[in-house]
Amino acid sequence: MKARVALWLLLAACGQATVDPTGGRTAAAQRFADPRAACLPCHATQVEEWASSPHAYAMVDPVFHALVRLGQRTTEGKLGQFCVQCHSPIALALGTAPVVRDPVTGVFHQDTEAVGALGQAGVSCDVCHTLTEVLEPVNGHAVLSPDGVRRGPLRDPQPTTAHASAYSPLHEDSVLCGVCHAVTNPKNALLEESYGEWASSSFARPGGKTCQGCHMPSSRGPAAVDGPERTLHRHTFVGVDVPLVEPGTFPGAQRSRELSQRLLEESAEVSLTADPRRRTLQVSIHNLAGHALPTGATSQRQLWVELVVRGEDGLVVLETGTLDERGDLRDEHSTRPGSDPLLIAYSQQLLDVAPPPSTLAPRVVNLPWEANAVRNHAIAADATDVHTVDVSGLKPGTYDATLRLRFRTFPPWLLRMLEREAGLDPQVKTRVPVVTIAERTAAFTLGQ
Repeated sequence: MKARVALWLLLAACGQATVDPTGGRTAAAQRFADPRAACLPCHATQVEEWASSPHAYAMVDPVFHALVRLGQRTTEGKLGQFCVQCHSPIALALGTAPVVRDPVTGVFHQDTEAVGALGQAGVSCDVCHTLTEVLEPVNGHAVLSPDGVRRGPLRDPQPTTAHASAYSPLHEDSVLCGVCHAVTNPKNALLEESYGEWASSSFARPGGKTCQGCHMPSSRGPAAVDGPERTLHRHTFVGVDVPLVEPGTFPGAQRSRELSQRLLEESAEVSLTADPRRRTLQVSIHNLAGHALPTGATSQRQLWVELVVRGEDGLVVLETGTLDERGDLRDEHSTRPGSDPLLIAYSQQLLDVAPPPSTLAPRVVNLPWEANAVRNHAIAADATDVHTVDVSGLKPGTYDATLRLRFRTFPPWLLRMLEREAGLDPQVKTRVPVVTIAERTAAFTLGQ
């Protein structure tokens, strides 16, 4: 019988029985491979691409480690394997990331930085290439079969002594990505909805694009040493997350930033139009991505419009989307809340909603395991968001307006909280890039 490993969401936080992710087998029965030792000799290009990707970074990310530390402590271990199940499915399968209670302090913790070489590789080659069945496209609900066969989209894999190979139509389907790119927490809050957003977009229609089509662009070359030339797919898995560790400690970090910026620049079409007669500026943002903008861990993302209007003397007469002295948007987390009433920003609000018959207003929470509901404010796939900015308060004269659509993966206020509560390195927040997706200008003259 083939060794099979089901990756399940542990529902301890909901009071349900947990499931043994290894099916009662020992770690020795699971024949997973180390990418750098087993795959590199024959697949150097793919391994080198993967090594600089967000998949390889999944168990390196200092923000991930800090969130796990805080989550295990504050939920008293009830968070279980919720985070690890997608950041390192092999660590889950091998049981190398247990949640334990310190007998002295009583604090629950999970050492995600000491899960062994296979676990530390994050979403490694074998996570995808031993995946044989998607049970449900959410929370890692899939089956891995580490039986020595590597599966992928090649319909005629070449025989090799290194391992058996098999064609898998699953690897040409976006549902493979949906396994981890759709996340519902133990309280049923929809934290990440990238797969569902794609599935309801034009990209999912016949003739559209799969997740792989955008995030694994094709090229030509041999799939392995001495193999025939084929259509290949890059294993850089470019997304919006980039390495935030100390420079020089993660391979290809600068290249990752460049590729991520290029992807973001292709994600939206932006326009800025002045209407002096109506004394307005119109901002239009059309989503070109195959999912919402922003997407992924949306509560941690920030997409916003920065609009600055200057008079003939060059002085700023109107601004929105500019940052406070700590680098935050001037919203409820700012040192100057309420000072940016025109702010156009997109993210996700995490909520704790009291059950009926309570009439209490939803409470806004900051951490993903605290929420039992969410309120999304994002631009849906294929949609255009239009905003009208009133400039009737400006005096007659000539003006120049500059619009920038900006994005970052983490807001400074969240990283400062993780510094205080979970020991995050304070340098991390200085490494988060603010990407300008598009910039537009418009000159206009207001009469009497």
